[in-house]
Amino acid sequence: MNANFEQIDAVNGVITVDIKREDFATDVKKKVAEMGRLHPIKGFRPGHAPAALLAKHYGPGVTARVVDDKVNDALLKCIKDNDLRVLGEPMLDEQTNVDLMDAEKDEFTFKFDVGMAPAIELKLNKRINIPYYLIEVTDKMVDDAIDYDRKRLGKLVDGEQSDKESMLRGSLTELDEQGNAKEDGIKVERTVISPRYLTDEEQSARFVGVKVGDNVVFNPHTASGGSVAELSSMLNVDRDEAANIKSDFSFKVEEIKVNELAEMNQEFFDGVLGKDVAHNEEELREGVRKHIAALQIPESNHRFTVDTERVLLRAAGEMPLPEALLTRFVKRNRAEEDKPAPTDEELQEMFKQLRWQLLRDHFIKELGITASEDDVHNTAKAIAQQQLTQYGMYNLPDEYLEQYAQRILEDRQNRQMCYDTATDQKFFAAVKETVKINEKTVTAEEFGKLYQDDAKVKKAE
Repeated sequence: MNANFEQIDAVNGVITVDIKREDFATDVKKKVAEMGRLHPIKGFRPGHAPAALLAKHYGPGVTARVVDDKVNDALLKCIKDNDLRVLGEPMLDEQTNVDLMDAEKDEFTFKFDVGMAPAIELKLNKRINIPYYLIEVTDKMVDDAIDYDRKRLGKLVDGEQSDKESMLRGSLTELDEQGNAKEDGIKVERTVISPRYLTDEEQSARFVGVKVGDNVVFNPHTASGGSVAELSSMLNVDRDEAANIKSDFSFKVEEIKVNELAEMNQEFFDGVLGKDVAHNEEELREGVRKHIAALQIPESNHRFTVDTERVLLRAAGEMPLPEALLTRFVKRNRAEEDKPAPTDEELQEMFKQLRWQLLRDHFIKELGITASEDDVHNTAKAIAQQQLTQYGMYNLPDEYLEQYAQRILEDRQNRQMCYDTATDQKFFAAVKETVKINEKTVTAEEFGKLYQDDAKVKKAE
């Protein structure tokens, strides 16, 4: 038995496996006899069927499995001996057609097409320029954040007239087509409606500017955008019944609660930034500005990953791939999964992603980057902090973040995500240290336009 590798070009090759009958005949004979003992042929006791009958009955299938195992072993050994970086998997040459049961043949040849990763010559250095965009924190962003916190930390008080943010308590009565209370219709006592949570703007506006004692006629189905869950909760009925309710209702306003904004005092400063971090409005604004800037860093870092991929792929130049073989490989897998064949556009996007993965993995190996358990744990804590900050929970005790991070890491998929994220963070941090960074401060609108421009470029390609 023999296996040889022949290189066709930089990323394509052929492995030829030659196998003789004597290489597999003994193993086939043993396994056929074993099949006869384990799966006796009708009319014969286990292990007593004639060898010729066993060979006829089990020979083709056993021969195919034995030869397949031996050829695969030879294939893997050849790949290892030649230190081949195989992409996808070797695929039997489309011209190979072997009949192992041809008694007149004692030698058989299998040819496998092999696709390999391209060599990467690019080196990271200061001659490579990559932009890093910082998002400007404007006074309006600070004002909006403080206004949000004043509402969040405010309190509900009785109001004379409702606004968009009000909470109205009252009773609901189902109406008939003439606008009168429907006999045996739905009635709900002491329900709550807030205009800002109603999906339909016209229906929501009916609840703005009303006073205690007013009756508001509206359509719950329209107001909730047809949401069965919202209707079920509002009308206090089960979901099956709620799905069929399209009537108008009258809402009698019995109580109005309006949100009184939190006062700009020490209690408010502590609620926003933590105890004694700010003592006046100027310090509050500065603290809020820093928090907003910190929240923008992940956006800046993500944009840096996009630009790093673009710049490094361009700098790497042509990275040939065994596209014909990979296309066969993907189409075969899709067919086995009963999925449609990939389009040319999908294949090109797949090849682009593969080129980046190869380039990224090359530099991770070259730079000796690995994610330690501490890196994974710290990433989980950072994710926890980011998620909680989005809900306005700043300066939480470290033990709380630790507990939240542990819950994240208990899930296997989340742990893998944290590992991949930690590896990527170390990789992109290493890139920032190695290449030349062109730092630019842009507005949020200009930052968003970067992605719009990306989409235009992709569409034009």
